[in-house]
Amino acid sequence: MQIKPRKIELQTPETIDENIGSGTAQNKENRVLDNQLIIEEGDHALQSFIRDKWCMSNFLKILTEEERTMISLRYDRRRKRSWNQMARILSKSESQCHRDLQNIKQIYRKSVFAYQPVDNSEYQKYASF
Repeated sequence: MQIKPRKIELQTPETIDENIGSGTAQNKENRVLDNQLIIEEGDHALQSFIRDKWCMSNFLKILTEEERTMISLRYDRRRKRSWNQMARILSKSESQCHRDLQNIKQIYRKSVFAYQPVDNSEYQKYASF
C-alpha cells in the first residue's frame, strides 16, 4: 500500500531550477523516464517497501490455504474481523485461532524471508590485514 504513494511523492520536484531565464545548455537531453527510474532505484524507503512486498508474497506461498485465510481475515484493513468472528468462520475456538496465528508468526521469524542482520565480526578480524 505504501509503494504507489511513495512513487508519487518521488515524482514531485524538490528543488527549483534557479537557472531559469539564463542561457540554455546545448546538447542537453531530458529523459524523464530514465531519471525517474534512477530516482526510484536510489530511494531507500521505496526499495525497502518493494523488498517487504516481495518477502511477504513469497512467504504467503509457503502457507496453507487455511493459514492464508486466517491472515486475511485478521489483517485485512478493509474488513478486519474480530477474534470471535474469525473463530466462527474458521470453525475453531478463539484460543486456537490465537495459537495458530502465533505459530504463523513463529514460522515467519524462522523463515529465510525474515530480515536477519549479518554478523560481520569474523570478517572484521581478517579485514585489518
